[in-house]
Amino acid sequence: MEIYAVRIRDMCLKEVNNICSSFSSEKKYTLEKYTNKLDRIRSLLGELLIRTVAINRLRIDNNSLTFDKNQFGKPFLKGYPKFHFNISHSGDYVVCAISNSLIGIDIEKINQIDYEAIAKDFFSSPEYLYITQNDKHNNLKKFYNIWTLKESFIKCCGIGLSMPLDTFTIIKNHNHIRVASAKGEFKTRYYFKLFDIDREYKLAVCSLDRTFPEKVTLINQESLITNYYNLVSNGGLA
Repeated sequence: MEIYAVRIRDMCLKEVNNICSSFSSEKKYTLEKYTNKLDRIRSLLGELLIRTVAINRLRIDNNSLTFDKNQFGKPFLKGYPKFHFNISHSGDYVVCAISNSLIGIDIEKINQIDYEAIAKDFFSSPEYLYITQNDKHNNLKKFYNIWTLKESFIKCCGIGLSMPLDTFTIIKNHNHIRVASAKGEFKTRYYFKLFDIDREYKLAVCSLDRTFPEKVTLINQESLITNYYNLVSNGGLA
């Protein structure tokens, strides 16, 4: 398993367009649909990140990568059933998780929000109690722990919000994390881990693979772009 993160810096439109010029017309159209510049940059860097990792790991050229989505919108790489990946972004970060097994990742920037109302409306009753009881100074942190863990789980399953967030419960006891449905434990064993990459963010990963890395690999944005250009020069259009 590999987990990567890129801290986003602003990019001028000329730089964005130069990178997009190496993409197919379909991919360019997808990126151009983002009216918010930062959203376009996040999506762009996510695309560069997964392509760079896939090429290096699978030893194939860039032109051989064909991505598709399942019926719930989770992307996958055609022709490589053992190459599982997931991407998430929030605030200044884009993150990506790679595994030979199903995997999901979620990152969220910690904002001062009405976490009690959200947890009450969308989370299970045990999760709501876990978040709101005891020391209120840690309640917001607990909320984001549960939120990212839940999101990573449904992304690992690959079914999105077709599984309502209150139909399963994340049970966190110190560093031991597991998931249960209203009927008890899931037949499939899922493994979880929380990572600290920035005190203003929460990052969670869920997978069928229990061999999590010790830490997230941080990749410099400029190095990622340079590496991608080198790969494109050897592998044709994206």
